[in-house]
Amino acid sequence: MIKEILKGGINLVRKNKKFIILLWGTNITLSLVLTIPIFSVLLDNLQHSLLSDKLALNFNYLWYLQFRHLYQSLFDKLPLLFYSVVGVNLFIQTFYSGGLLAVFNNPNKNHISDFFYGGVKYWYRFMKVAIISSLLFIVIFEIDNIFAEWNAWFLEDLNSISLDLTVRSIRYIFLLLLIAALTIITDYVEVYLALRDQTKVRKGFAETFKFIKGRAVLIFSVFMIVSVIGALGAVFYNIIVIYVPASPFYFLILTFFLQQLLIIFRLSITMLFQATEVYLFKDQDAEVITDLED
Repeated sequence: MIKEILKGGINLVRKNKKFIILLWGTNITLSLVLTIPIFSVLLDNLQHSLLSDKLALNFNYLWYLQFRHLYQSLFDKLPLLFYSVVGVNLFIQTFYSGGLLAVFNNPNKNHISDFFYGGVKYWYRFMKVAIISSLLFIVIFEIDNIFAEWNAWFLEDLNSISLDLTVRSIRYIFLLLLIAALTIITDYVEVYLALRDQTKVRKGFAETFKFIKGRAVLIFSVFMIVSVIGALGAVFYNIIVIYVPASPFYFLILTFFLQQLLIIFRLSITMLFQATEVYLFKDQDAEVITDLED
């Protein structure tokens, strides 16, 4: 069953691979919004400086201190720019989620117009899900911070490295499981709202809990397998980058190219998450029709 779900999800991604270009283009655009201010001040500071070539190979801490002092006003504004881009990205990704679920639900209608129609149709209800999910993530991280403080207080006088490592490992594993569980629930709420064409988010959460309850092992297994595939891609990239020389300077172009390949791979994995969820939901939620003969 898991093999069939993965195969069906991969086929859905392959048939809709043109949307990866849209996702990648959006990622590039938002990245430029963040990097252009830094690039401008670096260009202003280094274009006539002998340090330019040296900084490409080795970091100079004294130069960094001087650079921060000269452009302190800009650095003070960067957090606001960062949070603004994160907010815009949340809106855009919620819109794209609706479009992807629409074309995954009906593979025969996967034109750009169908994608944007699905984005417009599901955006408002998905935004409510995203807000609820964001609040729950904040609660999870706050609880984790409280446990971290308790652990620090409890282990303060014990001076046991092994016990501290064990407690931290358990806490991190528990945190990752909570994040995975909340991500799965949020994703399947969106799948339910889209495929059932429902507008009530509260009912979506209730029905999603019912759907996951009897299929938790299957759903979690598929989610973890796709996650592992994504993690293996990142590991493979990091291994390759180790063998890319830092000099001459033009090797940076190769590094940039490899980074873009990694981004495209991660976007494909994001689509695979949604594709497998749609495939699994449609398969498990289908009505069983029996023919009765007299």
